[in-house]
Amino acid sequence: MVWLLSGVLTPFALALAIAYFLNPIVSGLCKIGVPRWLGTLTVLLVFLAIITTATIFLAPLIRAQVVELVNSLPSYIDTLQQELWPRIKDVLGRLPAVDTSKLQDTFSQYTNDVVNFAGRLLGSVVTSSMALLDMLVLMILTPVIAFYLMRDWQGMLSKVDSYLPVRHAPAIRQELRNIDTMIAGFIRGQALVSLALASYYSIALSLAGLKYGMVIGLISGFLSFIPIVGTLTGIITSLIMAFIQFDNTSSILMVGAIFAVAQVLDGYFLTPKLVGDRVGLHPVWIIFAVLAGGKLLGPLGIIIAVPFAGTIAILIRLGLRQYRRSRFFSPIPPSGH
Repeated sequence: MVWLLSGVLTPFALALAIAYFLNPIVSGLCKIGVPRWLGTLTVLLVFLAIITTATIFLAPLIRAQVVELVNSLPSYIDTLQQELWPRIKDVLGRLPAVDTSKLQDTFSQYTNDVVNFAGRLLGSVVTSSMALLDMLVLMILTPVIAFYLMRDWQGMLSKVDSYLPVRHAPAIRQELRNIDTMIAGFIRGQALVSLALASYYSIALSLAGLKYGMVIGLISGFLSFIPIVGTLTGIITSLIMAFIQFDNTSSILMVGAIFAVAQVLDGYFLTPKLVGDRVGLHPVWIIFAVLAGGKLLGPLGIIIAVPFAGTIAILIRLGLRQYRRSRFFSPIPPSGH
C-alpha cells in the first residue's frame, strides 16, 4: 500500500515529521496552561515564519549560484582536464599496463554525460509545471496536516494505548519508548546538527571567498544526516572548486581547514550534545536505509527510511533477547535435573 500510494503520502510523512519535531514545544506550552489548539497554532506559525523568512532571503542567492554553477560547469570540466588530468596521467604513466588515452576518453565522456544530465535536470525542475503543482500542494497540505496531528497528538496516543493487550502492555510500552528515544535522538538531534553544519559550512566557505560556497555548504550540511556522505561531498566538491578558482596553496588549505574544524566541532560537541548515544544505529545501516528508501519510494522513502530502519533494529534486538532466553538457545540440562 505504501509503495502504491507513495505519490500522495509525502505530505503526510513530512507533516508527521514536523509534528513529531515540534510536539515537545507544544506539550511544554500546555503544561503552563495554554490550550493545546492555541499552542499548536502558535508553534506552527512561528516555525513557518522562520522557514518562510529563510527561504525569502536565501532562495534568490541559492538559485543564482545554482544557475551560474550549471552554466559554468563545462568550462570547469575543461579546466580540470587541462590542469588536473596531466598530473593524473603522469601518475598513471608510472603504473604498468595502463592505457591513459582510453582512460582519458572515458573520463571525458563521463564528464560530458554529467554536464548534460545536470542541464536536463535543472531544465526539468524549472520548466515542469507538474513539479511546480506538486510543490504547491506540498506547501499547502503539509502545514494543515501537521496542525491536526499536533493538536490531536495526545488523543491519538491514548487511543492506540487503549488497544494494547493488557497482559503485554507494559513490555510493549517499553519497546515503544525505546523506539521513541531512538527516533527523537535522530530526527531532533541530527536535524539540529545538520542545520548547524549547513550554517557553518555556507558562512565559512563564503567568507573564504569560494565560489558557490553557500550552495556547497548547505548541501554538505543537510547531507550530513547520512554518515560520511555529507562530509565527503563537501570536501571533494570544495577542494575541486578551490583548485580551479585559487592560484595559491594557502587558499586551498583554508578550504580544507574549514572542513577539519567542522569535524572537530561535530565529533566533540555537536553530535555528543545534541544526539548522544540515543540513536544506536550503525552508520552502514543508516546509509543502506536511506539509499533503499529513496530507490523504492523516492522522497517519501528518504523521509521514513531512518525511523523505519531504527524500528526494525529495535525489534530485531527484542527478538534476539527473547531468543537468548528461550530453551532453543540455552544448553540442554543434563539428565536427572
